Amino acid sequence: MSTPRIMLAPTHRSTLPSVVAAAAAEIVGRQRRQVRYHHVGVSSPALAWDRWEGSSFLDPCLYGFGAMRSLYERATRDADLSLLSADRGLFDTDPAAACSTEGDWTPADVARRLDCPVVLLIDAGGWGEGIAALANAFNERAQDWNLAGLLLCGVENRDALERLRGLLARTGVPVVGAIYADGRLEWKMPAAGPAGLPLSDEMLEAVFSQIDITGLEDLAGQRGFLPRTAQPTRAPAKGPVVLVAGGRGFTPWSRDSIELLEEAGAEVRRLDLLEDDRLPEEAAGLVLAGHLWPEALPELSQNFPLMRDLRLRITEGLPTLALGGGMLYLLRRLQAPSGRTFALAGVLPSEGELLGDLRPPEYVSLEARRGNLLFEEGERLTGWVTADAEIAESPVARNFAFSVGEGGRAQLEGAVAARLVCARVLVHLASVEGTAQRFVEACRSASAGIS
Repeated sequence: MSTPRIMLAPTHRSTLPSVVAAAAAEIVGRQRRQVRYHHVGVSSPALAWDRWEGSSFLDPCLYGFGAMRSLYERATRDADLSLLSADRGLFDTDPAAACSTEGDWTPADVARRLDCPVVLLIDAGGWGEGIAALANAFNERAQDWNLAGLLLCGVENRDALERLRGLLARTGVPVVGAIYADGRLEWKMPAAGPAGLPLSDEMLEAVFSQIDITGLEDLAGQRGFLPRTAQPTRAPAKGPVVLVAGGRGFTPWSRDSIELLEEAGAEVRRLDLLEDDRLPEEAAGLVLAGHLWPEALPELSQNFPLMRDLRLRITEGLPTLALGGGMLYLLRRLQAPSGRTFALAGVLPSEGELLGDLRPPEYVSLEARRGNLLFEEGERLTGWVTADAEIAESPVARNFAFSVGEGGRAQLEGAVAARLVCARVLVHLASVEGTAQRFVEACRSASAGIS
């Protein structure tokens, strides 16, 4: 049987499902049980994150529904509970998506493909008899997936809750919780993000006291689920050591992509850009891919020993992916949104400006300009951007890594060298089959001294 799973999704755009799911994951995790949490749709680390290994999300726009299910089953195979959340409406597509695979999709489509029960969040403040019609309309569309529960938000008081429960009783869908209009949990409140860890006791108490966590778990286990797809047993890592940047100050771009590196044979280790002062001698590859925290730039810029060693090793030919905030970290100087400028690693002889985070992130269409550590020349895929950043001049002798966009509106992006790929754009290693294996083989060859 597959891992019990439940998706929290709103009637219309809201960050509250992510807030509730993250808090519920924390509450269940403190009971010494394994919980996996995914955001539905490409995500900024400010919305969805795994507590140790980076952003955690599912998005068929990047790699298709087949790969999505495989990634999901791989991620949850040892978990006691899987929690998913969406910040767009249950039946809403993303008009900004530039999907190279499935085209438009909704959170309901993901729930159906994963055989995942759904708890619908309703902004219930001020509703009367019409709330039952709303719930019935959603329930009627649940023909091939399960609308398992309702979570009412913005409820005025207990009397209002009892009135709403009575109105909703005729729908046959249970109410699993009520969030009161007391200011602690709100429809448009910001998600905590990795910088907000650990979650405050006030946040956890608000979720624990107003939402039936045990009830959510019961709903997660109420279906037979699709049969578990057989996954290869991961052998002990004997391959090249690949360092993945993470920790406070830098959130890795994709938990799934890290797991794909491991399955390709890499021995993945974390590189903490604040705490570590050098790369281990046995390092055969480096991944600086993710989201750079503007508030951590003063500390990151003071780790001179690590930046010096990193600059030397990359210059010597260490295979390196520097994507998103990773490319910014390799610049000579970077101006923060506050206006302060910081000297950074200096691998790329350019200066940049970090203008701010993008919420939600933006999809982009990409084409590889030349063969590199990840892609063959001409391969097309969808990537995403989590930060608005500008770079003053093109680094590495104008050897661009990608063209971004379509036709005459395409722009050149990033930089590529023999063993270096840089771009402000993030890409998922499941977007093109064999990408992780290609990078790991490049690391293996480099460590063996093969040019």
